[in-house]
Amino acid sequence: MNVDVEIYCKNLKSFFVNNPASRDELLSTVPGVTFEKFMERIVEVANENYETNNDPSLTRKQMLDILNDLYIDYVEENYNLIKYGDTNPKNELQESKVFQKLNGFLIGLN
Repeated sequence: MNVDVEIYCKNLKSFFVNNPASRDELLSTVPGVTFEKFMERIVEVANENYETNNDPSLTRKQMLDILNDLYIDYVEENYNLIKYGDTNPKNELQESKVFQKLNGFLIGLN
């Protein structure tokens, strides 16, 4: 990993570790996404950015795309568990996990 990418990722991780409210606010909107998985993808995209733009910084859209991709992975995993007969309630998607009330609006997470 490039030094610039490593510094960027460590600073970003440090920000979220030192500001748990910000981390929780970001991740609480997307069920099934862990901080560890999020940071793994951040490192991947930061490396790609550095290779193409010589700058590891992620845009807001890239961070949202990462969250969206991780959520899709989560839904696909849980869908397959339900589809193939795993009826354990902890694996079933709950409506409250797919639709969340944000600022008075019912938002579908997709």
